[in-house]
Amino acid sequence: PKREELEANRYLRPFARHLSSPLVWRFNRRGVARGTALGLFAGFAVPVAQTPFAALFAVAARANLPVAAVATFITNPFTVPFIYVLAFLVGKQAIGMQTETLFRLTPGAGKVEQAIGWVVNLAGPTYVGLLIFAVVGAAAGWMSVHLGWRLWVGQRWNRRRRHRAARDGGRVLGEAAE
Repeated sequence: PKREELEANRYLRPFARHLSSPLVWRFNRRGVARGTALGLFAGFAVPVAQTPFAALFAVAARANLPVAAVATFITNPFTVPFIYVLAFLVGKQAIGMQTETLFRLTPGAGKVEQAIGWVVNLAGPTYVGLLIFAVVGAAAGWMSVHLGWRLWVGQRWNRRRRHRAARDGGRVLGEAAE
């Protein structure tokens, strides 16, 4: 979108100056790595509206906005059940919760109190697990982008070197012509 389009949108008008910054749209190694990390963090740590939060994080950190928005789709309707079950198991281990204490019936407690107790007992370990996933996922995403970018640039350099060698009759760079 152009700056004029951002300023014309009444919802985005307060943020138009930040959104029109070239730093949040440029595809470079650092911006893409930041965007990936922030998007993965928001995708795991923020239960709802992950994309707007990732966009806010990206603008604040001068990360690539489209990459941050796309990275939030790590949590989608197909992956959320598996992620939440694994997050519960990881969180339960992290805080040392015993399964026996999780679903224990409290004598004299009504059904509503019992349901609230179960929700609290399930939500705590799950969110601890999601925070662990968010931090580990952000770090892994950041490192993966840097590694992948370096490998991609290395392949381009090698391809360029082979092309030049073939063009120059098989001479390797640095050898003198006879």
